[in-house]
Amino acid sequence: MAAHTPIASAIAASSQPSFAFSKLQDLRASFERLRGLQIDALKAMGFDTLLDDLASICDALTELDRINADMGVTDSALTMLLQLLESAGEQPLA
Repeated sequence: MAAHTPIASAIAASSQPSFAFSKLQDLRASFERLRGLQIDALKAMGFDTLLDDLASICDALTELDRINADMGVTDSALTMLLQLLESAGEQPLA
């Protein structure tokens, strides 16, 4: 069953994971305003603990994004090195 919320639709329509992560961060910021409220329903579901879990997930995604960027740089460097080696052909390296 497909989600039909505006946020889910926007994320599904996006071709960039960074958009989904940005929306997740926005939701996190919105939910943080509810932290510590003395509302029985929120207390019963452990809302503050859920916010802590969401923060951990966002932190992990931030780290994965950094690693992905580093891998992109490494991929570019290795591609350039391979092109240089291919263009050198039979010429000996100095």
